[in-house]
Amino acid sequence: MTNIPSPPDQDTLQPKRAAHLLQRQETLQCEAQIVLDELELAPRLSRVGTLRQVGSSTLGLMVWRDIDLAVSSLALRFEDAFEAMRPLYLNARVKQMRHFNQSGPFNLTGEQIYERYYFACVYETEEGNEWKFDISFWLGYDLHPEPVQDALERQLTPELRLPILWIKDLWYQLPTYRTEVASTDIYDAVLQHNVRTPAQFDTYLAQRGKPTRSGM
Repeated sequence: MTNIPSPPDQDTLQPKRAAHLLQRQETLQCEAQIVLDELELAPRLSRVGTLRQVGSSTLGLMVWRDIDLAVSSLALRFEDAFEAMRPLYLNARVKQMRHFNQSGPFNLTGEQIYERYYFACVYETEEGNEWKFDISFWLGYDLHPEPVQDALERQLTPELRLPILWIKDLWYQLPTYRTEVASTDIYDAVLQHNVRTPAQFDTYLAQRGKPTRSGM
């Protein structure tokens, strides 16, 4: 474990903003469960495999409306995955739906662990809130491993949750987020390298050749 030094002009998280981040996170997490129940996704997806909800909606790290679902479904046929997703394709409130076959010859990694059918969905609630769903049907194992999720569930504390929310809140609005900088970078920085501020995270990224806020 390494420590990222604090720059002399490091920013400070004010109590009012900290309270806002925590309150918004709690609100989004409650909304996420309501949306999942409305769409009846759990019973539908569980018919074709072992469902696990992963990511920020389970960890209390939400800064935007995003839900990740993993279905372990060894050797599942694409037709069966599509059938499980059919209600979303037919839902009038679904604004966008894309799917990717990342199995067999289309698995560019060549590694069994990454065999999947991946569906990306944008759903708009009656209140006008957009939710993004990332749904993966993992094909390589009876139970797909989620080491990052497992580590976060073990290590995350209230003291670590706040800097993660703070940094994510700034980065998810940037064009490099999810393309060059991922939430896993933030988790690694905070949990393994004692990063606690956005300025320290900029230093963490620069050390790894990744774009910082000033380098965009």
